[in-house]
Amino acid sequence: MSPNGVLAATLVKPGRYELRKYPLPDPAPGCVLIKIEVSGICGTDKHTYQGYTGQYGGKGTPRQIPFPIIQGHENVGTIAAIGGDGQALRFRRIPLKVGDRVIVGPNVSCGTCYYCRHDFPYYCCENTVDYGNNISAKDPPHLFGGWSQYLYVVPGSFLVRVPGDLPSEIAVLTEIMAVTVGLDRAKQISAFPNESFRFDDTVVVLALGLWGCASS
Repeated sequence: MSPNGVLAATLVKPGRYELRKYPLPDPAPGCVLIKIEVSGICGTDKHTYQGYTGQYGGKGTPRQIPFPIIQGHENVGTIAAIGGDGQALRFRRIPLKVGDRVIVGPNVSCGTCYYCRHDFPYYCCENTVDYGNNISAKDPPHLFGGWSQYLYVVPGSFLVRVPGDLPSEIAVLTEIMAVTVGLDRAKQISAFPNESFRFDDTVVVLALGLWGCASS
């Protein structure tokens, strides 16, 4: 970290990044400060760079996210500080502590809107928090994306401890691998009743880059 603040690659307007400094915040109760080690680049980041910042949820109209934005939602880092007593911060019922290396789940559902209360998928949440995508860096604590030295994690976020022998460069692909659950879902769907594709069948994987590789 710079002695004068936290450095972050900040998208200040479509097509323009600036390396900006932000204050290092103390996490509020229930919040966590993560020192970023690796943050991936997603196709969504390219769209945001081009100026497409509208984010949908359970609402019919997109919510426009004001610039500046710190991108990065595929994140691995170490816990630098925990707000409050940290009693609720656990992974598999084991308390997490400062110094643990973790993956930060990119999406946080509110749990209170109609869609959350009726067990719809997380992406239907009307008030979802999506690191690096739908939170502006305009207001404190600013650091809501992984293209920064530190990430500010809000309550309700999923933190997964990274095994000691797993390199961060591999762990950062976790979100990519999680997205490929769609392939298993597709096995349950068929144009012909009772004839979904099965193991050893030949299929076409229609995806680019890492998603395509991870789905294959």
